[in-house]
Amino acid sequence: MNQDLWDKILQFDLDAQPGEYVFSIRLARENNWTQNFAQGAILEYRKFMYLAAVYDLMVSPSPVVDVVWHQHLIFTQSYQAFCNLLGKQIQHIPSTHHKTDFEKFRQAGERTASLYEENFGPQPRAFWGYEDMYGSLNLGPGRYKIGNTIWIGMLAFIVLVIPFYLLFRPVYVTIGNPDFIYGYLVLILATFGVLELFNRQKLKEITDQFDKESFIFNLQPYELLYLKDQNLSSVINGVVNELIHNQTVVANTDNTVELTENDAADSFEQQQVVETIRSLGRPSYPNVIKAVAFKPVFQNMTGAMDGFKKHFRQSNPFGNLFNLNFAVLSVVMMLGTGRLVTGVLRDKPVILIFFVLFILLMVMVVFLARLSGQMGKQIIPNYYRKTILPGMQTEGNWQWRYFLVGTAALSASFLPIVNYVNSSSSSSSDSSVSDSGSSCGSSCGSSCGGCGSD
Repeated sequence: MNQDLWDKILQFDLDAQPGEYVFSIRLARENNWTQNFAQGAILEYRKFMYLAAVYDLMVSPSPVVDVVWHQHLIFTQSYQAFCNLLGKQIQHIPSTHHKTDFEKFRQAGERTASLYEENFGPQPRAFWGYEDMYGSLNLGPGRYKIGNTIWIGMLAFIVLVIPFYLLFRPVYVTIGNPDFIYGYLVLILATFGVLELFNRQKLKEITDQFDKESFIFNLQPYELLYLKDQNLSSVINGVVNELIHNQTVVANTDNTVELTENDAADSFEQQQVVETIRSLGRPSYPNVIKAVAFKPVFQNMTGAMDGFKKHFRQSNPFGNLFNLNFAVLSVVMMLGTGRLVTGVLRDKPVILIFFVLFILLMVMVVFLARLSGQMGKQIIPNYYRKTILPGMQTEGNWQWRYFLVGTAALSASFLPIVNYVNSSSSSSSDSSVSDSGSSCGSSCGSSCGGCGSD
């Protein structure tokens, strides 16, 4: 291995250009990648380019590495400087998907794997074994959209009401009130209880099927915090608190913040907060949250976590679980509806059963909506608490402590401002910030077959 060249490749700064939308931030933003996954993909790109520079044979990137390559090609000056460092002009050769190219690219892929292992060891599956970041979750696409399932279920419910009533009418007329109501309430509570336990177990089983090298097991504390709380202001609070602890920012009693003479920033997130406060002077803290929330580095966080939630909700395992819950609860609702129809046709009082059904419908909506977010809000955070964090060196890491204990980790001088923001009815920061990363662009497609060099 040419250690001197490899050291130079590692030292090459892809984020050298000034601004808040540098290479790594743009790469993560446009692909909804987590911070660690983006950095890992960049490292694999460096390794790939080393192989392309050292060997006079065609090598081929993985789809993930190819995305990084496409992104770097857009930064033309940086890419040219990188090729100068490599001592070769590395050419991007796109695949035409023609059958005559298939064998050539297949051989290039096998050659790349062999040369990679010779120089760096086994290829990480997360970056070389899947088409994209989400491939490591091993979740197949859902057969039907959840929205379509709900509409079909509602139509089926309407169609089956009368047959269901006719089937169970002999039973309904033999059970009087309040016995039916009491029994029905017990059935409802038992159904929700059993479904809750079943869902937790099933979601945990799905999590256990994720590749252990998957990005979901390598999240930053703030990414995990947003995934759990769905509130970007909680993340911003953490970053500002770190700046207060470093004596870079001062929290004032009038709910404003300002910079000290020490403008040190230990991360890109902190840097963006510092620059925002500097541009605003001595701003009120709610205004800081509003301004910082739309910085690309924070948008990356929301985009990656919201992207994971969307991918999971559209997967086949979750679709099957949702459909099962919907079907079971619909049957319970049908039992009560049949009783309601029986009462109406027999001219009996139905106000109580109507009220119970209305409440049941509302609880069903909340329960199913909660199920849609349970993986991110409960299952993954609990997995970190019980499985991942105990094996990590987290002592002294304030961010992980903040994830575990929440606002109890905030500085005493800052906590009143956070409480003020959270309780202020006039501030819409929390509601607007939490969804600010729901949309993003996409980078170039992964259609590269390999590369050549001059």
